[in-house]
Amino acid sequence: MVPWPIRTVIIPSPIRTSIESHVATHHPDEAGGFLGCRRRGRHLRVTRHIPIPNESSIPKRRFETTVDERVPPPPRVFYHSHTSSESISGLTQIDKRSIPEPFALVIFAPHGNTLSYRGFKHGLLEWRELRVETESSTRLARL
Repeated sequence: MVPWPIRTVIIPSPIRTSIESHVATHHPDEAGGFLGCRRRGRHLRVTRHIPIPNESSIPKRRFETTVDERVPPPPRVFYHSHTSSESISGLTQIDKRSIPEPFALVIFAPHGNTLSYRGFKHGLLEWRELRVETESSTRLARL
């Protein structure tokens, strides 16, 4: 039996607060990490936030890290912030080529404050956008 495809990532308020604090604290460098999740039908519900240090040699423009024992088991979402107003609010071409995880979240925070959440799932050929919502099914800001 093949499960229904994931369509939505649900991020509870305390975890959103933790993510946004992590992004703001590391600004102007990009921040990132992983979100541990539980699958509920077509939804991934985030259950924990695991920030990971940015290992990039150009941290103001890229987020790079090593997947090791800090990372939760699947299903999980890799996230990173875009901190430059010159960056797009979604996946860049570099992101599309370099993210090995099946689920990704881009947090657009050009001045350290989160303005947008964009979720993505890697399909067979292309990345597809996912809805990102609160517990009450309200869609989070998307630019």
